[in-house]
Amino acid sequence: MSSQSYEISVLISTYNDRDLVDKKLREIEAQTAFSRSEFIFVEPASPGNERELLEPFCEQYENCRLITLEERIGLYHAWNLGWAAASAPLVCISNMDDAMHPELLERVLLDAQCRDWDVATVLIAKQPQSQGLDSWDCQRLSKLSWSTRPGAFFTWRKELESSLGMFNEDLEIVGDKDFWARVGHLKLKIELIPEVLYLYTKHPAQLSKRAEFKAKKKAEKQRCLKLGYRYDWPVSLRHRMRWIRLKSCVPFSKSVYRPIKGVSPDDET
Repeated sequence: MSSQSYEISVLISTYNDRDLVDKKLREIEAQTAFSRSEFIFVEPASPGNERELLEPFCEQYENCRLITLEERIGLYHAWNLGWAAASAPLVCISNMDDAMHPELLERVLLDAQCRDWDVATVLIAKQPQSQGLDSWDCQRLSKLSWSTRPGAFFTWRKELESSLGMFNEDLEIVGDKDFWARVGHLKLKIELIPEVLYLYTKHPAQLSKRAEFKAKKKAEKQRCLKLGYRYDWPVSLRHRMRWIRLKSCVPFSKSVYRPIKGVSPDDET
């Protein structure tokens, strides 16, 4: 398959995540839409030297590419580099410590074929760092809380670069929220795929959770409030996420947890 034939580009920025590389590569290989997808890794002078592990993988698969830099850059700058390099009409993000359901990309592509939207997300469960980062056991998932913010995983039309603009590289912590605030301001079409297909991993070392960055986060928020549009996650999207969560607790309601193909619930780990 030529690079022009990929249907979705997945942007993965890595910095000091060497211990997560093997997990992420297995997760990528497990995607049922693997051959239809392009995976773009961005490694900006990471002290973990992840490029050493990523280069052989990208040499093995022509749909995997590695962008390396000799200087450290912010996350949103890294995403913009990947966005600019993407060849597919759809672009999405995935963090190294988070987990994609094996059918995540396939489900997104199917929805894109059936529905007209500009930006889309899925239901996202929040898992602690101490648990298995890539377990899709339905009983385990049902005990996890959900995120009502789409920042951990979302996908968008590559062409939005011209109308929406790319991520604000002057922001270090709240760039994803700023992106969604602009989506709401422009009244772009938003889609929510009502299945838990992504696991967001919470841990105290995250940049936004560090005490020394609280002041910076507050300062960034104040800057965003002066940009002329409502600085918030789309309210209607968050309401819908909460409503689906509430309905999922009703007996006999349709499950939002997608079992892995070929694996019975008793066999899941």
